[in-house]
Amino acid sequence: MKTPIQVSSAVYQSCLVEALRQSVFVIERWCSKLTSALSERTMNVLDASQKHEIQSAIAALKQNRILIERGFAGELDKAIERDALSSAAGRTGDSAHSFSVPSFDELELMRNDQVQLAVEGARLQQVVATACEAGFGSFSARLSAAQGFQLVKGTGNALRPEIIADALFKLLRSLDVNSRTRGCWLTDGAPIMGAELQSLYVLLTDFLVAQGNTPVAAAFAASAQTSNGKIGQVKKVNVLRTPPNILADGASEAGKLAEAPKTEPRQLLTMDNLHRLLVGDRDSALEGVSLLSSNLPEAAVHHEFSHTLPGALYVLAELETEDVGKRSPAMVRLAPSETVLQMRAYLKRNAKSLGQSLAIEVIGVMIEQIANNDRLLLPVREVVANAEPAFMRLAVTDPRFFSDKTHPARRLLDAITSASMGFASESAAGFPGFMSSLREVAVQLTEDQASDAQHFARLLASFERKQDRNAPEYRQSQQRAEQALMQAELRNLVAAKIAAEIKLRSDFAGVKPVVAAFATGPWAQVLATERLLGESADPDWQKTPLGQTLGDVLWTMNVAQETSHQKWLLEIIPGMLKSLREGLLLIEYPPALSRPFFDELMACHQRANGTLTETPTPTPIATPRNVSNEMFVTDEDDQSSLQPWIAPAEAQDSGFMQESDVPDAPIAPFVPPQSRAEIGVPRSELAASAQGAELHLGAWIELLVDTRWLRAQLTWVSPRNTLFMFTSNGGRKHSMTVRILHHMREKNFVKVISQQGALDSALDKVTQTAMRNSVASS
Repeated sequence: MKTPIQVSSAVYQSCLVEALRQSVFVIERWCSKLTSALSERTMNVLDASQKHEIQSAIAALKQNRILIERGFAGELDKAIERDALSSAAGRTGDSAHSFSVPSFDELELMRNDQVQLAVEGARLQQVVATACEAGFGSFSARLSAAQGFQLVKGTGNALRPEIIADALFKLLRSLDVNSRTRGCWLTDGAPIMGAELQSLYVLLTDFLVAQGNTPVAAAFAASAQTSNGKIGQVKKVNVLRTPPNILADGASEAGKLAEAPKTEPRQLLTMDNLHRLLVGDRDSALEGVSLLSSNLPEAAVHHEFSHTLPGALYVLAELETEDVGKRSPAMVRLAPSETVLQMRAYLKRNAKSLGQSLAIEVIGVMIEQIANNDRLLLPVREVVANAEPAFMRLAVTDPRFFSDKTHPARRLLDAITSASMGFASESAAGFPGFMSSLREVAVQLTEDQASDAQHFARLLASFERKQDRNAPEYRQSQQRAEQALMQAELRNLVAAKIAAEIKLRSDFAGVKPVVAAFATGPWAQVLATERLLGESADPDWQKTPLGQTLGDVLWTMNVAQETSHQKWLLEIIPGMLKSLREGLLLIEYPPALSRPFFDELMACHQRANGTLTETPTPTPIATPRNVSNEMFVTDEDDQSSLQPWIAPAEAQDSGFMQESDVPDAPIAPFVPPQSRAEIGVPRSELAASAQGAELHLGAWIELLVDTRWLRAQLTWVSPRNTLFMFTSNGGRKHSMTVRILHHMREKNFVKVISQQGALDSALDKVTQTAMRNSVASS
């Protein structure tokens, strides 16, 4: 049994081994009970075709039973290993009963059979988890203790129901059986597996008790609390505050709707239907539909489409005058206003196809998710919620909104929510200006013509022009920073290879640590720069002018040779020193940092021949800001290490953070990722690299810089995931190596706010809702 990158106690490991041993008996009993259950079902089925289908499933089960029984333990072992890798990389499920759901974008690329497989797998996991819930709770409390957790951590349990169900599902998928047969197995087999896992958890709990294990306490999610410590209620508010002169009669009813929990079923929103919507499989009656051609009287139409300019201005005026200091965004849940609910009902009644009805459902779920995303500030959420009618009108006439990520309406929503993530509070610098431009968009979204792609494209262009990140100077600054870091990464990777070659030279053996550090550090960077600039046509760096300079340095460090070749020594020293200084200038290496090397070089020459006059060494110069001497390692144990070198100009362009900028940051050798496995880098360092790389482009973080917390976005990742660059308000850059990023995350100097954009997250919630409905309706 192997659990990579996971340090676990002996008790925990022995429990996993015992679980794998018991899994052989679990699958044997499952096959036997499933055969019996299917046989019993054939006796109660009257339909001949259905009876034949079940009998075929029984025959296939008997035929594949040996494969199932032999393969289950191995598949479970793989599932546990996959979970360990995910945990080491910082990926965990949302809950102990979470099941895999494809993202909104992935769903579009799936085939119909793949959609059905996803639903089958989710259904299996849900049924199994429900059937063994009691046994899993007690077992998880003890296994969490064996793992060293202080509280119960269900998602850290490698034997949780969805892991075992996933192993079974993958095994059944690998067999040469049709989908109907596998469906029969899963229908009757899911509750049987749940019962078997209940027994397994009881057995493993007894096993842990025998090992002297004691359970840890369960963790309960803290409820929202008021300032005096008492638990406060989550407040639902009407999004659109309709002025009294427009909907006075409906005001009280709107309040009731806002306070009442939403119980409307979304059975129309299933995985099959959503997949059809995304691939464009819509009813042809969708074409030419007039939204305002209804059976409702004119007054009712005006009532349901009362999102007019005066109403919008009323809302914006109220937002401006409201006392924001009394609002707690995390405590406020935005419920759809009566007007929005009426709009949904009106469009559903007049829908001409399944596609239109489904589009309305999807928009409703999507906007509700964004409106209740507590990562967004309340004023932004209110504006998005109020804009739902415009997106509903668009969705029923333009299905490209769902399938085309470049659709202007989707880009507008994404631009609004993404830009708003840059503000941690309503008092943050720049937020008033952002809200001013957002309010202009909000007013135009309430207009009736906000129902086609061209209108949204104009709004998007207007909004983006007013954002700092779209200014020419910002784009130029971003491009300079990216080019500087790409150049630095490539140079460091080439320098690492050159440093490895230098250490293999016969004349390198026995050199003093300070010389070894210089040769494999700064000078390797110089040679890498020479190669990348193409200043020498010779592919062998040792034959280039700067490569020959290194050979001269190593030759002069041999005292015996210096003593016997004094004349030659006198001839090469001036040229060698000139070449050294010119090479260091090539990478902007500060003279002050190279002083130890030149001191040692001169001292060695003087020892070889006391008659030599000392050649002047570089005058000490203050080290420029953002320049560190960490690359110049002189310790005996670390003399072969190579630190990443970022030239002063590169550091300035990219806002590069040195190790010294991070409190208590460890100084460890830099190793290119592709070389780690070859040189035996510990798996803990591999995990560090993986956790740094786990941040997705566009992620928002809180970053501690100069004792201040800044909201910043991950705007660039180097091609080899060794360098990361974040951008905070005002276009300020913050770049760092993957090692520094990992260390800052460990020390909580980097706190991840959002790994995914609010729009993408909302659309994924749509898929999750569709999956839940599909599982529940089966």
